[in-house]
Amino acid sequence: MLAAVVFLNGTAVMVLEMTGARLLAPHFGSSVVVWTCIIGVIMAGLSLGCALGGRLADALLRVPAGESGKRGNAAGAARKADAALSGLLAGAAFGALLTAALGMVLPGLFARSGASVYVNALLSSLCLFTPPGLLCGMITPYATRLRIHQESAQSRQERNIGRIIGRMNALATVGSIAGTFLGGFVLLSFFSTVSILLGVALCLTAAAALAGLRPLAPKLAAALIAVAGLAGNAFYAQWMEHTGFARDSRPISVETPYASLRVGKGEERGRKVLLLASDPGSAQSAMYVDDPAALVFAYTRFYALPFALKPDARRILMLGGGGYSVPKYLLSDKSWAASGDISLDVVELDPGMTATARKYFRAPLDDARMRVMHEDARAFVNRTAAALPADSPGPYDLIFADIFNSWYTVPFHVGTRQAAAGIRRLLADDGVCMMNIITAVSGDKGRLLRAVRGAFAESFEQVEIFPVQYPHSNGVVQNVMLMALPRKRKLPDPATERVAPAAALALRNRAVLPFPDPDPDAPPLDDDFAPVELYTLKFTD
Repeated sequence: MLAAVVFLNGTAVMVLEMTGARLLAPHFGSSVVVWTCIIGVIMAGLSLGCALGGRLADALLRVPAGESGKRGNAAGAARKADAALSGLLAGAAFGALLTAALGMVLPGLFARSGASVYVNALLSSLCLFTPPGLLCGMITPYATRLRIHQESAQSRQERNIGRIIGRMNALATVGSIAGTFLGGFVLLSFFSTVSILLGVALCLTAAAALAGLRPLAPKLAAALIAVAGLAGNAFYAQWMEHTGFARDSRPISVETPYASLRVGKGEERGRKVLLLASDPGSAQSAMYVDDPAALVFAYTRFYALPFALKPDARRILMLGGGGYSVPKYLLSDKSWAASGDISLDVVELDPGMTATARKYFRAPLDDARMRVMHEDARAFVNRTAAALPADSPGPYDLIFADIFNSWYTVPFHVGTRQAAAGIRRLLADDGVCMMNIITAVSGDKGRLLRAVRGAFAESFEQVEIFPVQYPHSNGVVQNVMLMALPRKRKLPDPATERVAPAAALALRNRAVLPFPDPDPDAPPLDDDFAPVELYTLKFTD
């Protein structure tokens, strides 16, 4: 019984930890900052719980001197110890229920406080994960001490204590391993955040029942609350599935294997739009309701510039599908391509994102000209580049990257010198690579851009920078387009040459600041050293 209790407790802890990141992501992103706060708080709770659990077990199992031989006193102490273990597990179950309830309110309140993401993520983690973390931390040392007491009572002497301690800790660790794989491979892919937390509460309630049914009331209450919550959550999800936005304009939440997405209604330049957000503060993709193929965000129109440099481009790679707004435009009759005869490969990490884009944003997934690969962009670049014959040209005329969707979650591994070398290998000699980055151009807030630019400058002969929203305010965080050319070439002059209006705007926004090569303040990003969190910290100033 104690072995099963320790195993289930270890499983619950890791599922709680992994789900915590999903709980905070809509408000603070899913960056290293958020993971650091969650792991640190839960580890602190477990540590304090271990100390308290051991002390509690000693106190409850201690038989007064002179009464150790009395069987009734020893049995009574054991019964109290069993009941206390059951109570601890029931308390941990209520802690998970509290996390599920407060998780729908507290992070949003902290996010609106105006403090930095570091402070808000830490405060949210402390409030949400300290109670269940502390109570779960008490279980293993308490159960271990209880097991030692049971074996000592049977043999009349303490034997094999080291073996018991090792076995119980091993079981707790194996449970944590099971929880890690269960959470990462199964639960987060098929269940909502609230449903998983309610399931954690049920798991801990089951462990409490194993430890002892009496008192029955708290275990029954925890189980009923969790089951009612699961039923209500399932009903709500089913209702949203069928009604969508019919009732009101509240965003629809979509849980995917990699993100917590929100689809909501809005307006852009007086027109109704659907918005897709995966990080707090801004939308990552949008679609006009009355014209699904049109581009909503200004930065997406800057992808017209590569076509001005290579009008005959046919083979295109898009790293990052998102809401599929750019692929949808490229495949429409509005496309910048000289003809509709193009081949478009889209690499999108999250199949749930693709399904959401199909359902709400009319992603043209059935178009024979587009091939979608659900894979990490860097893994795709590495694999595809390695498979090319040594002397063969790159297979793509244009490579677009739209992965830096926010500064909360910076995919540094696509902006390193090694990634740039792989992208260069995939690009034709007269091709063009264009990447969207959320950053400033100059000053402390522009260090991320300069670090990515330095990485690409090692593999590309020409790297150009095009700020989108504020071309004359280089210290402002905004969408910045980085364009990399394998061979140096003269850019078109929109004053004398005919180019598409969107391409002309991009050219007029070109940053002409001198960029140091290399930049001592922001060395090129490298797979071994990419301090992107340090760079983006300045964005909150």
